[in-house]
Amino acid sequence: MVVGNGALDWELAMNCLKTFLIFFLFIPVSGCGNLLYLSKLGWHQSYITFHSIPVPEVLEDQSIDGPSKEKICFIQEVKRYGEERLGLKGGKSYTKFFEAKGPILHVITASEKDRLRLYQWTFPIVGKVTYKSFFTTEGVLKEKQFLEKRDLDTFIQPVGAYSTLGWLKDPIFSSMLRWDESTLANIILHEMAHATVYFKGETELNEQIATFIGNRGSIDFLAERYGEASSEMIKAMDGQEDDLLFSRWIDGVCRRLSGFYEQPLSRDEKLKGREEIFQSIKEEFKEIKVQLKTDCYRDFDQLDLSNAVLLAYRQYIHRLENFQAIYEYFGSDLRKTIEFFKEIRASREKPSSYLERWMKERPIFPINPASIQPKY
Repeated sequence: MVVGNGALDWELAMNCLKTFLIFFLFIPVSGCGNLLYLSKLGWHQSYITFHSIPVPEVLEDQSIDGPSKEKICFIQEVKRYGEERLGLKGGKSYTKFFEAKGPILHVITASEKDRLRLYQWTFPIVGKVTYKSFFTTEGVLKEKQFLEKRDLDTFIQPVGAYSTLGWLKDPIFSSMLRWDESTLANIILHEMAHATVYFKGETELNEQIATFIGNRGSIDFLAERYGEASSEMIKAMDGQEDDLLFSRWIDGVCRRLSGFYEQPLSRDEKLKGREEIFQSIKEEFKEIKVQLKTDCYRDFDQLDLSNAVLLAYRQYIHRLENFQAIYEYFGSDLRKTIEFFKEIRASREKPSSYLERWMKERPIFPINPASIQPKY
C-alpha cells in the first residue's frame, strides 16, 4: 500500500502501536512462550492494519471486478442495518479492505480425553477462553503438538473472519467476498454481536449469543432486502433450522458420552470404549444428515471424532432453543433481545445465574432453566 501523506503515516503508526498494546493486554498470565505468541499476534495484526485499504479507494479501483464491489457494498449495508436497526456496535470496522491469501486464522480447541471438558487459556482482559487463534499454520501445529504431549484431544478449524471486540478496525477480508449473501450477512452480524455483548470468561455463551444474533439478524435483514419468499432469506432460514437440528442432536450425543465417562471404569477402558461410541455417533449422524438443508454440517461424519471435535461444534450452537424462546418472549424483536443481553452484562452478575433466575420468573415454555448451565 502506498501512503500518500504524513497524516496517514502517523495514523498507521498509531494504529500499529495500539495493536501491540492491545495484544499485550490479551497475553495469557504466565509463561515466556506466551510472550512469543503475543509478539507474533501483534506483528500479523499490525501487518493487516498497515496493508488494509480504505473501502472508497477499493470501490474506485478499476482492476477490481463488479461482483466484488457489490459484495463490499452489501457488507456496508449489513453493517448499517446492524447499527441502526439492531443497536449493534460497528464503529469503523469494515471500512477497510485487506487482500488475504488462504484462511485468516487457524483456531485450535482441546479437551481432556476421558471426560467432556474443554481446555482453557487464561487472558487478563477476556478471561478464560476455550480456543486459541493463530495467523499461521506453523503456529497452530506447534500448539497442537504441545497439547497432544499433554495427552489432550485437539481440533483445528480454519476461520474466515474474527472480531477484535471493537478494540481495532476489523477489515473486510478478500476471502469474505466468496461467501453468498446469506453467509456474509450472518458472519458480519455475528462478529458485530461480539463487539456489542461480551462476557469475560464465558466463551461458549458469547459464541452462542453471537450465533443466534447472526442467524436471526440475517433472516430479518434478507427478508427485508429481498423479500420473505426470496432464495436468500430461505437459505438463511434453512441455516438456522440446521443449527437447531444439529444442536439438539449433538447435545444428546454429549449427554450419552458424558454418562459413559462417569462410569466407574479405568482410564484405559474409557479410551477404548469411547472409540466404539464415536463410531456409533457417525452411524447415527446419517439420519441427521438427510434432514439437513445446507452444507454446514454435511462433512461431520468425515471427521476423526474426538471430545475436542464434539465440544468445538457444540460451543457455538448449544442453548439456541433457549435464545429463541427469549426472542419470542420479547415479541420476536431482535433489538429488544439484544438490549436484554446488554442488561445482563451491565448487571455484572454471572450471566448463567442471571438467565436461570430470569427464566424461572417467566413462563417461557418448554425451556428448562437449568439447561442454561453448561454441564459438559
